[in-house]
Amino acid sequence: MITFSERIYLGSGLDENKLNKYKRIVRQGRGRFNLYVIALSNNSSDQLEIFHNALFKQRIYHKIDIKVVGFASSYDESISMVQSMLEEAMGVTGKPDIKEYLLKYFDN
Repeated sequence: MITFSERIYLGSGLDENKLNKYKRIVRQGRGRFNLYVIALSNNSSDQLEIFHNALFKQRIYHKIDIKVVGFASSYDESISMVQSMLEEAMGVTGKPDIKEYLLKYFDN
């Protein structure tokens, strides 16, 4: 099941006013060329995963628990966003654990 964090990070290439549209695109599995999804990883060895939104056309992704924490307009932008999230987590908690930071501070 696809869920969304209380706070969604948006890349600079995306329009903040269209956040609900981006969520709908992912939920419905509609493709959009320039939309990448940053989600919490389901395994213990990784913290985040980056998906191109076209993957959500496959129904298997709707059966897996995926918590979306960000949207980006390109893969490079999503990498930059993950780096910014890491810096933010380090500044607040002093630890490089983005996953714990996002779960603790944004999804109470």
